[in-house]
Order: sequence, then C-alpha cells, then structure tokens
Amino acid sequence: MRLRIIAGMVGAGVVALLFLMVFLNKPVVKAGENGTFANDCCGTIKLSDGKMLLNDQQTVRYTVAKDAKGPYIQPYTYVGVVLYEGFDVDGTRSRIKLRLDRLPSPTRIVLYEGLTPYVFTRQRRATVPGRS
Repeated sequence: MRLRIIAGMVGAGVVALLFLMVFLNKPVVKAGENGTFANDCCGTIKLSDGKMLLNDQQTVRYTVAKDAKGPYIQPYTYVGVVLYEGFDVDGTRSRIKLRLDRLPSPTRIVLYEGLTPYVFTRQRRATVPGRS
C-alpha cells in the first residue's frame, strides 16, 4: 500500500514539474514587440513571441524586460553585428541587451557593438493594391 502511495506522489510530482516547465517558459504578458526591423548594414531582425529570426537564417530565443534605461530585448545567447555581413551569434560571449524605444509597438531596436549603435527600424507591412 505504501509503495503505491509513494509511486503516486512521485508520478504527480513529475507531472507537476513538466507542467511548470512547459507553461513558465512562455511570456505571461505579450509585450507587443512582434514585427520586422531592418538596418542597411546588417539585415533584418524578425521578432515573434520570444523568437528572434536573424536575416531569415538563424533563430535565437529572447525575453522582453525593462530596467532604469527603458525596455529591452535580452537574447538567450550573444547577438552582435558583423559590419556589412550580418549578425554574430555566439554562445560563449556575454549577452548584450538590444534596446527598444518603447513598449508596446516599438519602432526601433538599438544594438550596441562596443560604442557603435546600430539602429534597426520597424518595417511596415506591404499593402496589396485594392485592399486596405
């Protein structure tokens, strides 16, 4: 009898742990940051519910937060700029914050590479003629 109780408690604990792992990894509140941002030197950053797509090639997960300087995006790995080539994603380097100009619906992301700021501006959705 005791063995069944212990097995049931362990099973319930495992289920509860899996439930927490799945649902705590998603943002509780959407920050309204989703969209495509572009810069002439580096390419595009597409933000979509915690996933950042760099130049339609590499995906990096991120979170949105706010500090004394304002809102920012914190990638799970380092994301930097390689001038006129694209992005540098490196899991061995310290992560840096990508600054947003506002929340919700930011219009700019600023990525600092050393003292140099790279400004990515929000791209408007293309409209189809005849539709509004």
